[in-house]
Amino acid sequence: MTEIIKKEIEIHESNLQWHTDFFAAFSNGVLTLKKSVLYQDEQGRTHYTNVERINSEIMAKKQFWLKNPLCLKAELFAFHASDLNLTCNGIPIKNSRRVPSTGWYVWIIPVNSLKKGLNEFVFTGNGTLLIEPSLYPNRSARSFDGGKTWEFDILGKNNGNGEYLVRLRLQQYPEKGVATSKVYDLLALADEGPVHGRFIVARNLKIICNAMIPPGADINLQYRCGDSKIFQSDKWSSWENLKKKGRYWLFDKKVDKRFIQIRAVLNTNRFDMAPSIKKISIKAEVEYDKPSFNFRVIEYTNRQPSQTSIPFVYQEPDHRTKSLRSMYRLDDVVKNGKTELERFVLLRNWARHTAEKGWDWGTSMWCPPWDALVVLATNKQPVALCMCTHYSTIFVQCAIALGYTARHVILDHHCVAEVWSDQFGKWILMDTGNSQNPEMNYHLEHNGIPLNALEIRNLWKSGKSKEIRFVYAKDSGITQEEKSKFEAGYFDNFRRFAIPLRNNFLGNPEPGEPEQGISQYYCDMYLWWEDNPEPVESPEYGKTSNNPDDFYWTLNQTLIDLVVVNEDSIEVNLYNNVPSFSHYLISVDGIQWKKSQGQFAWNLKEGKNEFFVKSVNQFGLECPVSKVIIEK
Repeated sequence: MTEIIKKEIEIHESNLQWHTDFFAAFSNGVLTLKKSVLYQDEQGRTHYTNVERINSEIMAKKQFWLKNPLCLKAELFAFHASDLNLTCNGIPIKNSRRVPSTGWYVWIIPVNSLKKGLNEFVFTGNGTLLIEPSLYPNRSARSFDGGKTWEFDILGKNNGNGEYLVRLRLQQYPEKGVATSKVYDLLALADEGPVHGRFIVARNLKIICNAMIPPGADINLQYRCGDSKIFQSDKWSSWENLKKKGRYWLFDKKVDKRFIQIRAVLNTNRFDMAPSIKKISIKAEVEYDKPSFNFRVIEYTNRQPSQTSIPFVYQEPDHRTKSLRSMYRLDDVVKNGKTELERFVLLRNWARHTAEKGWDWGTSMWCPPWDALVVLATNKQPVALCMCTHYSTIFVQCAIALGYTARHVILDHHCVAEVWSDQFGKWILMDTGNSQNPEMNYHLEHNGIPLNALEIRNLWKSGKSKEIRFVYAKDSGITQEEKSKFEAGYFDNFRRFAIPLRNNFLGNPEPGEPEQGISQYYCDMYLWWEDNPEPVESPEYGKTSNNPDDFYWTLNQTLIDLVVVNEDSIEVNLYNNVPSFSHYLISVDGIQWKKSQGQFAWNLKEGKNEFFVKSVNQFGLECPVSKVIIEK
C-alpha cells in the first residue's frame, strides 16, 4: 500500500555556510562582497632568473586598465623590486617597503592619483622586475631613451614578450561575486528518516531573502535541480533565474527532481557599497509516495561530508605512478605499519632518508621540479638539490602512488605535506624534511590527535603551542638540544600557509613554478588561508579564502540513500567523494564482498538484514565501510 503525501517544508539558513568564489565571502555569518580587488595580468608562472634589469639606461612601465578607480586605499606590489623609484600617472610615489617575510615590495599609492581608464606605473633606479612570458594583454614595456618611446614586445635580458610581476590591490568592492548553497534533498526534508518513499514533485517553491541592497547594487538568485545527490553535469539542469516578486524570489515552474541547489549572484557598481545577505528561507510543497512497510532501521551510516568550493585536480594512476610504486617498492616500505598513521610515518621516514645529506646543490647546481622520480634519481650523491620542497614531493607523490590522497602545503618559509587520513577522518600534516638531521621528520599532535596546518596555526595564535606535541619518527636519534632549538621558533612558519589546487604534478608539471622554493613565492597558483574575508597576511596574491572547507574537505566516504520500492524491497543509491574512484564493494548479510553498481534493489528477508559497502579507488585502496542494518 502507498499513500500520496503533500508536505510543506521550510529551510532556514540563518547562519549562511555557502561556498563562495574569490570575490564573495562571509563575515560574521553575513554573505557579502570582499572589499578588496587585486588587478593583475599574470600569475607568476615564470622562472626567478627571467628579469628586467632596470638601471640608468632602462626604464620599465606597467599599465593597468581601471573601469572604476575609486577606492579607500591602493597598494602596488612588485616582486624583488627593491631600490626602485616609482611614479603613478606621472606623480612620484614614496619609497616602497618589503612585505614581511616575502620577496615582494609594496608602494602605497595615493588614491587621487588613479584615474578611469589606463593608469601607468613607471619604474626607474637600480633593480629588477620579474617577467611572466605572454603575448597579451601587452601592458608591460621598457624604454631606452628616458621614456620618449616604449617597447612592448621585447622585454628583459632574454628579449622575450610578457608581463612584469606587478599587481595592484584596491580597497573597493568588486562588481560581482557568487555564493552557492549546499545540495538540498527535498525528499529527505519532507520524509524525515533514513528510508524514504519516492519523490514526485515540488510545487510553490519560493525563497525569502533577508538582504540589504543599497543603491547601485543588486542580488540575483538562481537555482538548478538534479537526480543525483552529488553534482553530475549529465544529471543536473543548468542554472535558471528566480523571479523576484516583492519580498519573495519565485520558481517559475514546478520542480520534478529531488535535489536542488541555490546560487546568489551579488552585484554592485559602487566602490563603497555592496549587497549582503543575512538569512535565507526556502519554502516548498513536496509531494511524494509514502509506502507502508513493516521494518525498522537499527543502524545507518549517514555522514555529512564537507566540500570545497574551489575545484581541485587529483593525480590519476598512470605509468609514472605505477613506476614510482614498483621501482622503489613502496608497498614494502609501509608493510610493517599496523595502522594507517604508522604507515604514513614509515613512508615519511623513508622519504627523508632517501637523501640523508639535504640542502646540497649537488654536482649540477640545479633545483628539481615537483617530480618524485626526478628527485629520487638525483638526490643520492647528490646530483641536484634536495630540500624541504623535495622531501615533501617524495612523500606526497609516493603516498599518492600507494592510493592515498596527499598534497603539498606551503608555509611562510617551509614546505610540508598533508595527507587525508581515513583512520582519523581528516587531513593531517607531515613534515618530511626540516633539518640536516634526518631523524627529525615528524607530525604534530594535540591530545593524541594528529593536526593539520590550520589547527596548528589556530593553537599557536591562541597561545596554546605548548600543548602541541612533536612526534618524531625516531626520538633516539635526536638530542634534547636539537629538539629545543628546533621547536622554539618553529611555529612562526604558520604565520601563513597555502595549498596548491592540484596534486598531479608527477604527471603534469604545468602550470607550475619552476624550481619552486629557491626564490620567495611569486606564483599565484596557490590558495592562501586568511583569517578574515579581505587578505591581510597575503595581499600580493589573488587566491585567498577564510573558509576552512576550501582547505579541509572530506574524502573517501560512501553515502547510502534508501528508497522503498515495496514492503520487501529497497532501492539503494550509492554516492562517494573518492578521488580516482573505481568501484563499490558490497556485502549483504555477511556474504563475501563483491563488486556492485551504484544503484540496485536490496530484497529484505524476515529478521535482521545487514548491508555493508565501501569504495575502492583506482590505486586499489579500500575506503572506510558504511552500513545499514534493518530489522524486518
